[in-house]
Amino acid sequence: MRRPAHFAYGCLLLAALVMLLATWQACGRQQEAEQRGEELFQMNCAACHEASNPQLKKQPPRLEGLFRSKTLPSDAPATDEQVRKTIIDGVGTMPSFDQRLSDQDVDDLVQYLHQLSAAQRTRR
Repeated sequence: MRRPAHFAYGCLLLAALVMLLATWQACGRQQEAEQRGEELFQMNCAACHEASNPQLKKQPPRLEGLFRSKTLPSDAPATDEQVRKTIIDGVGTMPSFDQRLSDQDVDDLVQYLHQLSAAQRTRR
């Protein structure tokens, strides 16, 4: 009787270890995506979205808290899909980045923008 019980506990322990490893790897990938997204943001977005440019008639919106609102500054829904579309196609005076950023780059930027929204929430 003991042998089946030990086998079952061993299987449960192995399953728990596999789940822990998978979670750890997913967290690592998410952190890498956020870090890459921050680098892309600094290279492609920060000049307009973090600094005032007196040469522009209308200042681009700050992007902290972007996903805390139901809508984007363009009044489109504040969804990953819509933010991706805005990055790829541009809107208003914002240029399109479809030829400058890969799909993975855009995904990483969106992940970083979520991080900015979460960071703003924790500062309050």
